[in-house]
Amino acid sequence: MRIPQSVIHGGLLATLMDHALSAIAREAAGRLPCVTIQLDSHFLSAVQPGSFIVARGRITRRSSTLVFMQGALSVEKDKVVTGNAILKIIKTASR
Repeated sequence: MRIPQSVIHGGLLATLMDHALSAIAREAAGRLPCVTIQLDSHFLSAVQPGSFIVARGRITRRSSTLVFMQGALSVEKDKVVTGNAILKIIKTASR
């Protein structure tokens, strides 16, 4: 079976979104680890290999244990993926 290489796989784009939103949530949680408990992705357009992808995210709400976020991946000025995420703040015993 031949896998077409003409577009970037959606799973890779979802992973990039997850990683970017997790990094933003971690900073908002005082650098405590955060794990994704839900990620909804909406694929708007195909992305060609070699494209420069910009990830942006914002916190829409934060509680003591959860961070709610919205994010987008863009190529040039066009959004290619949007999504929402809920991340759980993991409080370690030493903090």
